[in-house]
Amino acid sequence: MAHIKISATRAESTPKEWLGVGAQIGELVNTWSDRSDLIAYVGEGAGGSAPACYNPALAEVEVNTEIAFGKVTTPMMVGDLRERTQQYEFPKATGAILHEAFHAKFSIFDIPKAHKDLEKDEVEALMLLEEGRIETQGVWHKPDSLNFLRSCAMEIVIADAKEMEASTSTTQSCASAIGLVLARVDAGIIDADEVAGIEKQVLDFLGEEVVSKLREISKTFRETIIDFPTQGETLLYPLAKEWAKIIRDVKEEKGEKDEQMAQAFAQALMEALEEASDEMSVSTSMALSDQQMSEEMAEEAKAKADQAKEENDNKDVAKKVFNKSTTETGGNTNSTLVEVRKPTSAERIAAVTISKMLEKAKYRDRDATEITSIIPPGRLRSRALVQNAAMKSRGIVQQTEAWRRTVRKQTEETTLTVGVMVDISGSMGDAMKPMATTAWVMSEATRRVQGRCAMVYYGSDVFPTLKAGQHLEEVRVYSASDSTEKFDKAFRALDGALNLLNGSGARLLVIVSDGQYTHEEKIKARHWTKRCAESGVAVLWLPFDGGHYAKSLLDNKSGVVMSGVLDPVSASVEIGRTAERVLTNVGTR
Repeated sequence: MAHIKISATRAESTPKEWLGVGAQIGELVNTWSDRSDLIAYVGEGAGGSAPACYNPALAEVEVNTEIAFGKVTTPMMVGDLRERTQQYEFPKATGAILHEAFHAKFSIFDIPKAHKDLEKDEVEALMLLEEGRIETQGVWHKPDSLNFLRSCAMEIVIADAKEMEASTSTTQSCASAIGLVLARVDAGIIDADEVAGIEKQVLDFLGEEVVSKLREISKTFRETIIDFPTQGETLLYPLAKEWAKIIRDVKEEKGEKDEQMAQAFAQALMEALEEASDEMSVSTSMALSDQQMSEEMAEEAKAKADQAKEENDNKDVAKKVFNKSTTETGGNTNSTLVEVRKPTSAERIAAVTISKMLEKAKYRDRDATEITSIIPPGRLRSRALVQNAAMKSRGIVQQTEAWRRTVRKQTEETTLTVGVMVDISGSMGDAMKPMATTAWVMSEATRRVQGRCAMVYYGSDVFPTLKAGQHLEEVRVYSASDSTEKFDKAFRALDGALNLLNGSGARLLVIVSDGQYTHEEKIKARHWTKRCAESGVAVLWLPFDGGHYAKSLLDNKSGVVMSGVLDPVSASVEIGRTAERVLTNVGTR
């Protein structure tokens, strides 16, 4: 087959502009084949005349960019092929990569050894039958691969048929059609009516009895599972030998000597294959659209269910935490309220300064509308162009909306929601006074812009210091004598009280902590800051030290660590500017 190589050397390498796509394909083939040692070579001519090929000696998958993606496709148009939407944009390439990944997963017998152990026609039979086997077992293993395999099935078949066209007899051409086409029909990958013309040609020449025998061998071969490389010799070799013998016997019986007849038959078969390819393009494109819609609906339903569960769980935590008085610690914490005082004039000025900057922050709501059109601007949807070409070949004229763009609604006047969480573990002992000032200043600044603010302190337990809708009139200083930090519980309490993750408008999370947590709480901190990035919540982290630990926990897509803030009053301008920047950045991305 054109897409199975046994060479142990390769002179070519992936062009620089395709290296990113090559890395993505390498990641995909390893994932889809349950391996970790495969690499990808991507470029013009890679894979030979087929969309892609597999080289077991090099543990490499080659992808011919011109055939798999199209001659005019650039790496920028491909985007990130690991994203499901992009796999649907380039179904032929995705199907080709899946096909080779299934070779890497299921063709585990020693292919170079087979070339030595078997006669030439027996090797050809082995490799021919292997095509149907790896796709059959691939669909068993990964059912959602079916329509992608269909997208490139005829490209693979035609490439293999062209490879054999000049050197095979009519009998061999028919046998190849059975192994490449009818085997896929029997496996449920190709519909029988799509290749009815090919089946008729094969039956007319070979007869029903021979065709039935070959299809039965193909069925047994496809359903043979190989767990160890040596099983190929005991389980697959005999079937390949039986196939080759039947072909030899038919050749001898028919006494094929008319080369002109063989070429005419091969040409007619090729035309039938190309016609079937056009027929499949439209039906497969529609099936892929239905599959994509079904997947997206299922994903949306799951996301909504997960979101609802997350919201409810966090509301339960919020009820338990905020049911406490904002003047009592309680629970398992050792922290106590050590000082209560009125804010100084400098602290009031700092709150006013920060509030003015919060007011300047622009925020773009997350609501977005996707628009398709027949002309730019937007992103070109290559699959739509392919579908349009296939429909034109069938005489269906339709303008395809091949350009897609996202339009977002700008929201200038919006409610600001701020959640503040303050670390009271022992490592923060020296920062408790500036932390108390920061807590009051942030709550007062939010109140001045008619925002909503809630605040919790967290150590060995979590307790509220400001409930949503309340006003923090005094600066409260707590001791920091706890041995650990319950970051997860603290964030859940704030989210449950303010609906930070799934709310609307401008949302800011302020974390006052050095970030020195246990392993489990580090994992939780990374999870929640990532969720903030996904949900449009800006994060401002104030560590009161160099910020080494905090930076390792924060998802930089949504937040900033402002390190070295020892005096929040004198640093109020910088705090305000940073808060304004992170809100603006997360709102306009």
